[in-house]
Amino acid sequence: MGIMQDSPQGKKIFVRLASVALLGSMLGGCGTPPGSASPQWPWVFAPPAAAPNNQSLPPPVVSNPPRGNTVPAPPSVTTTPRQPVNSSPPGLRGDYASYPALRQFIGKMNSQHGFDLAFLEQTFSGVQRDKEALTKAGAPTEGQAWRAYRPIFLTEERINGGVEFWNRNAALIDAATRQYGVDPEYVVAIIGVETQYGRNTGKHNVLGALTTLGFDFPRRSSFYQKELEQFLLLAREEKVRPQIFAGSYAGAMGLGQFISSSYRSYAIDGNRDGKRDLWNPQDAVPSVANYFAKNGWKRGGGVAVPAYVSGGGYASIAETSAKKPSRTLSQLAASGVRPQGAINSAKVSLIKLEGSTDEYWVGGENFYVITRYNPSVKYAMAVHQLAQAIRQRKFGL
Repeated sequence: MGIMQDSPQGKKIFVRLASVALLGSMLGGCGTPPGSASPQWPWVFAPPAAAPNNQSLPPPVVSNPPRGNTVPAPPSVTTTPRQPVNSSPPGLRGDYASYPALRQFIGKMNSQHGFDLAFLEQTFSGVQRDKEALTKAGAPTEGQAWRAYRPIFLTEERINGGVEFWNRNAALIDAATRQYGVDPEYVVAIIGVETQYGRNTGKHNVLGALTTLGFDFPRRSSFYQKELEQFLLLAREEKVRPQIFAGSYAGAMGLGQFISSSYRSYAIDGNRDGKRDLWNPQDAVPSVANYFAKNGWKRGGGVAVPAYVSGGGYASIAETSAKKPSRTLSQLAASGVRPQGAINSAKVSLIKLEGSTDEYWVGGENFYVITRYNPSVKYAMAVHQLAQAIRQRKFGL
């Protein structure tokens, strides 16, 4: 006998169905808004098979150690996964089932953040070890000499792509940079260096990459376990299953490649749709601008200019790693350093880019802000030079 909707039993079934539909819309409600060219939350859907104009995507150039981390990446190392013990907790299966550290991590997420134990066991049971992430973490791009590193990012394709991205999102970029007090070319350059304006946002499973690096990469396991913790909190906040995020080998996500802690701290819901979708320029652009602003960017302030060096005093003050500027221009001059152009910054430092022929630059406070995004002076210099090249190409300066 059929059950009518108006009957008591029918009403109960109707309410259950409505509840399931509402829950589904909350967890996956990432469909394409009317008039959009692509899904708003691309990790829910299959990525496009080809780039615009049917050009295949180039292999991603991963430029990060993780975003927002101020600890420099270690030198190249050969990493052997840690051997697990021969015991598994009930309900936990897969590559990491017998890792005591993972069991401790699951307990922490339950006791400190209220995650359900069965949910965590099920989540980690499906994780597969990401061997490529281990290889890349042991040999980051920043390990290359400056002369080899620079050509990766200072290309005609990236310069022209930056102008096109700026033109396509002009109103959005202008509004975000005015609101947060950031120079627009640097927001564009960050997205260009990180993902080539969204073309290479990464194909690693973020949950798998962070689990692998958190439990099989001892030199930075503490950092990656903290990011894994932040990642699970992020997924819960955004109401998205953690298994379906995609990003870089180090777990960085979106156009600006934010790691999980940076995502939670700096991401902006620019279009006010209730989601912080860093794959969408409407959210990614203001998020990068907010990142710079929160770390002390001064619009119109100096970033870096080439330097002449002479005598013997400059060698002891030259910096090859990211450090907050602490000297004045007059102090640099007393050590034999003379900037080749004007730089508007109260505090400066002498930057040394090592190679077969070393380069010297005077870096300002804004240069240091870029290193808060990635703690490498080579990375910051690539962003600076790409930003300048994009601006010159756009305005014909």
